[in-house]
Amino acid sequence: MSPLGLVLLALGWSAAVWAGASLICRKQPPPKVAQAIWRGTALALAAPFAASLVVPGFSADIAAPLAELPLLEPVMAAPQQGTGAAAPAAGLRMPDIGTLILAVIAAGWAVRFLLWGISQVRLQRLKARAMHTRRPIGHWAEAVGLARTPHVQVIPRGAPFLAGILKRSVYVPAALINGAGASEVIVHELVHLKRGDLIARPLERIVADIFWFSPFAWWIRGQLDFWREAVVDEDTVELTGDRIAYARTLTSAARVSRDEAVLPVAAFILRKKGTLKMRLNELLTEKPRPRRLGLVMALALACAAPLAIAQGMLIKGAAAAPGAAITYSHAVLDKARLTSAFGPRKHPITGEMKTHNGVDLADAAGVAVYAPSAGVITSATKKGAYGNLVEMQAGGDTVLRFAQLKSMKVKAGETVKPGDVIGTLGESGQATGPHLHLEVLRGGVAVDPQAEEGLVLADDLKLPAANP
Repeated sequence: MSPLGLVLLALGWSAAVWAGASLICRKQPPPKVAQAIWRGTALALAAPFAASLVVPGFSADIAAPLAELPLLEPVMAAPQQGTGAAAPAAGLRMPDIGTLILAVIAAGWAVRFLLWGISQVRLQRLKARAMHTRRPIGHWAEAVGLARTPHVQVIPRGAPFLAGILKRSVYVPAALINGAGASEVIVHELVHLKRGDLIARPLERIVADIFWFSPFAWWIRGQLDFWREAVVDEDTVELTGDRIAYARTLTSAARVSRDEAVLPVAAFILRKKGTLKMRLNELLTEKPRPRRLGLVMALALACAAPLAIAQGMLIKGAAAAPGAAITYSHAVLDKARLTSAFGPRKHPITGEMKTHNGVDLADAAGVAVYAPSAGVITSATKKGAYGNLVEMQAGGDTVLRFAQLKSMKVKAGETVKPGDVIGTLGESGQATGPHLHLEVLRGGVAVDPQAEEGLVLADDLKLPAANP
């Protein structure tokens, strides 16, 4: 599948899974169930691409019968007089749309990584300015169920957060550390630690980093952030025992906390506007138990799983689907000598002018012949004067034919990627020496392989020496 096709598929699939999760959450599930729904949605977002690594690809059944195959004219396998001329270097070309899309996506990933690095630097600077406090929290750590009690650090400003891998600490702004709600803030962060959110949060948020070009991935990420805090709010209230007091703590923390920089940690107060009101609503509103929610989720999973698998098969096997763009990224041979070019030539026996529908590339028998692009093998059989012939649907209406092969390493219906070995060079048909006969057909019409944009016949290609 072309890069543009992959981007469109990712956009469409992310929109579908986001819409499905949003509809399910309209039944107002409990926070832990809602968090599970959005975590499943994040996994579903990457499911087609993960499935493409293990499922078989859709086989492209394209009606491209072999045309009447004329006898191949003999080629000179022995070296000709002279050393031969190297193939001229290709001129500068504008990159195709697929290459541009890949470059933009890679640039987006680079920007996301750079921003993550900057946020890490900011975090380390803030931690360096923190001051240790001896506030006793051992009883709360025991109540939460932690084996080790983290330290409490005071920061000048910002929102409370939890950080540290080997040395874990709860960071509380100076404006909150001595307030009435300091205990609720600290318990909240201890619950995060108990639930493993130090590890889970970065994994959940990576969805939007990978699919940064999809707004639906960012909305999924926002829901994951919200429901993570809502779940911890619920657990914190169960431990502290006072919803009203905890709601006041949330409100006062939002009033005094100012996130002056984006940090790669979960803050007590989310930056997005409107989330505080939603969290208070979850805390203070009695909601009826949703009915048939399990059945709805089971039906959603039953629909999403086969769709994800089908898209994975499409990603893997659609390289040669009609209309797909073709991108050459590997040479057909490592080295070769061009012994016969495309076009009219004098028949060596009859003396008649005949059209040669491909090019002949000579080299030692048994050397590898590579697929120059992704594609689907539509035929791999012995065919008269062509000898062992592999035919590959390479994209759109472009067909590649590899003839005179000594052996064939692929079968009809297989999907290949650039650089896969499809056979070895030989002289299995009518020929006077080992060579590869290569044809490129577009819409059933033979075109000159040497003029095919992006196609490299050999990394080291020698042309016939010019006549004096």
